[in-house]
Amino acid sequence: MYDKKMIKIGRVSMGLAIIANFIPAIYVGLRYGEMPGIATILQIWALVAATYGISWIIQPIAYYPTLGAPGSYIGWLAGSVGDIRMPAASMAQKIAGVESGTHAGEVVATIGTCCSVFVSAGMITVFTVIGSQVIPILPAFVTESFSYILPALFGAIYVDIARKDLRTGICTIAAAMLIMILGGKIGIPGGVLTLLIVLSGILITRVFFVKDQKKEA
Repeated sequence: MYDKKMIKIGRVSMGLAIIANFIPAIYVGLRYGEMPGIATILQIWALVAATYGISWIIQPIAYYPTLGAPGSYIGWLAGSVGDIRMPAASMAQKIAGVESGTHAGEVVATIGTCCSVFVSAGMITVFTVIGSQVIPILPAFVTESFSYILPALFGAIYVDIARKDLRTGICTIAAAMLIMILGGKIGIPGGVLTLLIVLSGILITRVFFVKDQKKEA
């Protein structure tokens, strides 16, 4: 019953958000008569799809076990899923002592995701005002380090999850490095490499799970 209600609310919210995204463009078109043609719109969409299309499939699949259905709806509606919503949901589950993929884990992830939305909205507002004055006076080595924030976040999430099963964690990171090295030499696109890494992690986890089940039996 809980999942059905969350999915219903999520579909309505996402539908309204999609409609709302078009309102500014429609207003500009009707008010000022500036509206691109269908061919231009399709061309822009094709460019975006070619660049980010693979992530539209990979990220929801990869993040769903941690976020759950409600957290996924909230996360994709608010944005910044990988760098803010996922770490918040994962850390909330860790503090609460619940496992991802369970009903309790899904509820805790939803709470963590909601809190991250309120916090990020408030912090962004504050630091946008403060940062515009402070960042220009910071040394270059400090501002250059900002580009490493996202890898650091994903590294922290990986370590937190991998320590639960070192075999899976070590094998997954080894497979990911191998795929990146070989894929880079062959010239495989980055989005496809990400998909291959995700699939390899799922396969490795499945292999160890089946092996452990056979031992217990």
